[in-house]
Formats: sequence, C-alpha cells, structure tokens
Amino acid sequence: MKAIFYREIKAYFSTPVGYIFIGMFLAVSGYFFAASNLLPKLPDLGSVLSNMLMMFLFLIPVLTMRLLSEEKNSRTDQLLLTAPVSVRDIVLGKFFAATAIYLLTLGITLLYLLVIGIHGAPSYGKIFCNYLGFVLIGFAFISVGLFISSLTQNQASAAIATFASLLFLYAVEWVRGSVQSKLILAIIDCLSITKWYNEFELGVLSVPAVIYYISFTAVFLLCTIHAVDRRRWS
Repeated sequence: MKAIFYREIKAYFSTPVGYIFIGMFLAVSGYFFAASNLLPKLPDLGSVLSNMLMMFLFLIPVLTMRLLSEEKNSRTDQLLLTAPVSVRDIVLGKFFAATAIYLLTLGITLLYLLVIGIHGAPSYGKIFCNYLGFVLIGFAFISVGLFISSLTQNQASAAIATFASLLFLYAVEWVRGSVQSKLILAIIDCLSITKWYNEFELGVLSVPAVIYYISFTAVFLLCTIHAVDRRRWS
C-alpha cells in the first residue's frame, strides 16, 4: 500500500492536477474568508466551509478522475493487478493519496484560524466540529469519485460522472418536502450526504453523523475493490 500511496502522491505533483486542486481551493476559500470573516470582522469559519461545499462538487472530480481510469487508459492496470499487492491495498493506497492532498489543502486553511485568533475570540469547539464535518464529507466525496474512476478509462467521463453523482447527492435533500412515502424518505436520508453535515456546521459533534460518513465511505471503497477485482479476473 505504501508504494501505491507514494506513487500517487508523486503523480499529483508531477502533473498539474495537484496544483490545480490546491490553487483553486485556496483561491476560493480565501475569497470566502475575506468576504465572510475579514470584512465583517466575524470569528466564525462555518460559513467559509459551508460555502466551499458547492466548490467541491467541481474540485473532487478533478482530484479523483485519474486515479484508476488512467491506469486503464495507459494499460498499466494489468501490470498493477499482477503485481504482488492486493486489490484492497491498491484501492486504499489511491484513496489515502487523494485524502492526503485533500487534508494538506484543508490544513493550510488553519492559517485563517490563526488570523481570527489574533484579532478576535473564535469558538474553537464549533470550528473543530466544522472542520471534522468537512473532513468526513470530503472523504465521502473522494470515495465516490474513486469508485466512478474504476468504471471507465476516460478521465473526462470519470470527472463528469463524479460531478453528476455528487450534485445528485448534494441536491437530493431538496425534494424532501414534496415526498410523502416513508420508504422514499428513508432512501433520501441515506443518500442525502449534506444533511448530516448541517449538524457539524452548527457545532454539534454528532456520533450518528460520524458513523454515517464512515459507513458511506466504506461502502464505496468496498464497491471499488469489487469493481477492480472483477477486472483482475476478467
């Protein structure tokens, strides 16, 4: 797994993908930080992170589109699948590489907290909950992108399909008011990935929400492992 992890980290910085992701994230989050915190002089970073959720619908597909689809397109997947490494290690190595870039980028935004701490009195507990929620929903988004990348050899198709899937998960909550069926409402609760983030945004450390995101991520990782394993034996 370590070899896969380091290989993917190197690939992110030997191509424009890593720089595009980090640069776009910091540019947009910096704008929201200035507009939501610096200009009105407010210490709450929750609005910055919540505004970034929509931006991640565009950024996560860029981060994950090449993880497995590039292997298929360049035919290196056959070498990888016949190497002395398990499918689980391949998938987890790529997942952890993508999450490492995500966490690195998110970690840079802790400078915003430093600025707020110098000039104000932020609620560190609420900010911690916001960051925890953002980390968990980011992992869930990445697991979806990794799964879709395993289904195609075209990076553009992987990015578009990931964006469409994340947009659906983001917007499915909007139809709740027009649904009467308890079964459909239960399905919406399972699919509504942003609903659970709202509790973190309010500063509530919700154990059910943590379990939901961990379970959601695990399910898509297992689906990815199964998809790659099927290709190995085909």
